[in-house]
Amino acid sequence: MNLRISNRVLVVSASAIFCTGIGGTMTGCESSQIRSILGSETAMDLLSPLVKNAANTYIKDLTAIAGYLDNIDTLQGVMDFVSMIKPTLEQLTTAYETLSNTTGDERRWLLEAFGPDLNSVNDLFLKQSEDVTSNWTWNRILSQTLEQIQLFESE
Repeated sequence: MNLRISNRVLVVSASAIFCTGIGGTMTGCESSQIRSILGSETAMDLLSPLVKNAANTYIKDLTAIAGYLDNIDTLQGVMDFVSMIKPTLEQLTTAYETLSNTTGDERRWLLEAFGPDLNSVNDLFLKQSEDVTSNWTWNRILSQTLEQIQLFESE
């Protein structure tokens, strides 16, 4: 019986070492729960500073745009939005391009670290843009600007 327990401990230990990257990679072993239990790096730690910065910029800028849309209540507000949004739109586009160019492990780490926040900010933006463009006149003015916004799909 003691031999059975020792063999189980050995198998579990070997699996843990293998899954954390010391022995290689194994599909399904990279979950944040296993990494945190075993003291390994998290997905956030594994991301490059460029991708982390792009994700944070994307979330910040898209949240700001959604907030601006939520505050539009006049035709003048629509006009002001279109003129003031250009710098934020440029930053958002650059961040989107960085995120969309991720592949492989980096894409997986990005989605693990930022996926819920990216989905949440996309949903917020979509809701606010649908609300404000329900006004036909505002839609005609806003549509050209809003069509420039590309949403990073996390799936």
